[in-house]
Amino acid sequence: MQPTASSSSSYTSQDPPPRSELWWDRLPSLKIVRPPKGPFSPSVDERCITYCSQSVTGRIHGADPWCRTLCVRRVFLHEVTRVLSHHRQQTVHTRPDKPPRVDVSEVIDTAPVHHPLPPEGQRYSGWLHALLDIPASDSASTSSSTDPSRALQHSDTIANATEPLYWKAGWYLWWSRSRWAAQERMDLMRRTLAGQTEWQDMKDRRNAEWEHGVAYDENRLVEDAQRLGDLGNMPPFPDVSRESILLPMPSLPALGPQLRAVLAPTGTVLACVRDSVTSGAQTELARRLYDKARTDEPLKLLRVCCALIWENMGFNDDDDDGPDSQDTRKKP
Repeated sequence: MQPTASSSSSYTSQDPPPRSELWWDRLPSLKIVRPPKGPFSPSVDERCITYCSQSVTGRIHGADPWCRTLCVRRVFLHEVTRVLSHHRQQTVHTRPDKPPRVDVSEVIDTAPVHHPLPPEGQRYSGWLHALLDIPASDSASTSSSTDPSRALQHSDTIANATEPLYWKAGWYLWWSRSRWAAQERMDLMRRTLAGQTEWQDMKDRRNAEWEHGVAYDENRLVEDAQRLGDLGNMPPFPDVSRESILLPMPSLPALGPQLRAVLAPTGTVLACVRDSVTSGAQTELARRLYDKARTDEPLKLLRVCCALIWENMGFNDDDDDGPDSQDTRKKP
């Protein structure tokens, strides 16, 4: 019997129903989404701040702008390790007078992946670690972290070492004053550590060919660009104007007349207060308030207000009202 498609849905009985067709998806609910880890994690691993300025004479003479770039990079463990095997291991713990307990743990065998640091990282002599009294490598002894003199000796050893330095899991700080380096850094933010290594190898090879006077090979350039994934179907100069905006700033009017118009009533009020103080009106008002407060009129006014509030709240009893209370309510 051939399955027939229903008129209300576009899938057959042999195909799994799409998620939009499930009725419980229409019910209000709470969904807990756990972001993936490892190479598919949406966590931010690098942030950069770039500041550039240019002067009038620098623009006329075609000088490079004054730029400073600061980047903070976090290298995760999955970027510098390779998984060799992954299996689960069960451990049975025997306990007296109790059933045995079985613990299941995941065992992951990894091997380090050596991605060399860029040239600016190879020149690091370990002075920051020596200043902070921290071992610069995992092989550093504990004594070097407690003795500043030994820490400095250890930094000199790193500076004189011929072995290349490699990326390790942790935090890195990158700083530059070159606008070319800033542009290159932004391009490298779309590459993995392996891709950055390939980019550095290509640059070193090109510089070596230029130094030895090797003829320029256009086919080699296209081959390197395709291998690094830079060309693809993109034009030589992609149009990025849709992702940018340029707005002319309007000329701001003078703030002096506007401030004077806003603060003009304040000057008038202060002038009135000053005239009332100098003429003695404020003194007369204070004396009259003091004399009125010494009489019984404020107390009578308070009693009338309390009586009216009590009556409006519905707690007034007409039978208990005497002539004194009626006279009190009638008084202004």
